[in-house]
Amino acid sequence: MSDPKYTYWLKSGIYSGLQKIAVLLFGIGSVLVLTRSLTKSDMGVWNLFLVYTGIIEIVRQSLIKNAVIKYINGHAAEEHPHIQSAALYLNILITGLIGILIAAFIIPVSKVLQAPPLAMVMYLFLPGLLLLIPFSHFEWVQNANADFRGIFWGYLSRQGTSFLLIVAHLVFTHNITLTHLILYFDAGLICGTIVSGYFARNFIAKKIKYHQEWFSRLWTFGRWVFGTNVSSSLFRNTDSFIISSFLGTPSVALYNVCLRISNLVDVPSQVLGDILFPKTAKMMEDGNLAMVKYYYERAVGTILAIAVPASLAIVLLPKLVIGIIAGQGYMEAVPILQVTIFYGLFLPFIKQFGTIMDSIGLPKLNFYVITVTAICNIFICMFYTRQMGLMGAAYGTMTSYGICFIITQTILHRKLKTSLLNVVKYMLQFYPEAFSVVQQRYLLKSKTR
Repeated sequence: MSDPKYTYWLKSGIYSGLQKIAVLLFGIGSVLVLTRSLTKSDMGVWNLFLVYTGIIEIVRQSLIKNAVIKYINGHAAEEHPHIQSAALYLNILITGLIGILIAAFIIPVSKVLQAPPLAMVMYLFLPGLLLLIPFSHFEWVQNANADFRGIFWGYLSRQGTSFLLIVAHLVFTHNITLTHLILYFDAGLICGTIVSGYFARNFIAKKIKYHQEWFSRLWTFGRWVFGTNVSSSLFRNTDSFIISSFLGTPSVALYNVCLRISNLVDVPSQVLGDILFPKTAKMMEDGNLAMVKYYYERAVGTILAIAVPASLAIVLLPKLVIGIIAGQGYMEAVPILQVTIFYGLFLPFIKQFGTIMDSIGLPKLNFYVITVTAICNIFICMFYTRQMGLMGAAYGTMTSYGICFIITQTILHRKLKTSLLNVVKYMLQFYPEAFSVVQQRYLLKSKTR
């Protein structure tokens, strides 16, 4: 019999992990292709577009996703249609407001960032923005029901379609523009929405009716998560905006290649964050803070068990990694990569801190911590970038993450009595325990056949 400590994580993590890995692999595949097909200036503009769309998705998700997961897991089934309806109406409202803001402000923003083509790309994205309404609704409902299979296939269809269209275009024409890229991006959203809707059909409420009480409850909970995630997203992307404003889009292209590679190491954190929230939310409903502490320490320990060896490999072989991913034209990014990989090890602690604070009903505290550190990060990155150029942005972000790490760990220790020693213990325990689980679930089964 497999280890019960890992049963939930394995069952939920397979599809969630595959989804995150698929998204990142298609992202890396796009970098492999586009760094060799676009100028650094256009590549920088495309990276800024991806930063903006990432922020947009985070804004929409933060207002709704965690609230839907928390309330569906904490209330009776007869309340679920009301929760879903409120989530859909809030989704439509927020997406409409985002579209208006893009139309009104993207031209002046693109001038500040020294990226005039960004305005055209964002305008062509507006139809895709509307497609995000059903796509995200299907995803959130499945996530709330801990069914990650449809989410995986939805994202695989979305990212895979866009990537295959880009590759096919280059095979037949050998040249691609930003206009082609955004059209293929929107085409991927269409396919992803259709596939995700098929898998979500059994979870979607049959009748959609506005419910003021649940609309207000989702907004009340979501506004703090919204503020937190916007601050967190700005925290993570401040360096890109400052680099674009001070140094131009070619420097953004160099820097974001490093971030793409660093994101590969962050996959376990993203996977376990999706799994951890509904689990800890349920523990909180039962009043079991000891188990919340346990899940945090074990989740971070598990993430580090995977992230630390991967990070060391990249730090020791940065030229090889950059050469494979982006080509010889991006070798200037090697020292930047060594810094971004290092500060990426702070992310599991900070990300799971946010997950825990939201699940135990303290989103306001999470908001204050992330917002204060995000504001500090703006000034720190500006100072370092002015003094040291492109490397300064990396050092500035590393400094800010270090400050945030100290603050979050202090709070967790006071609230839940968490211990860094326990995190290290679970990290070291992961290897023999994971091997035992794999051996029992797969190796022994294959021998008995």
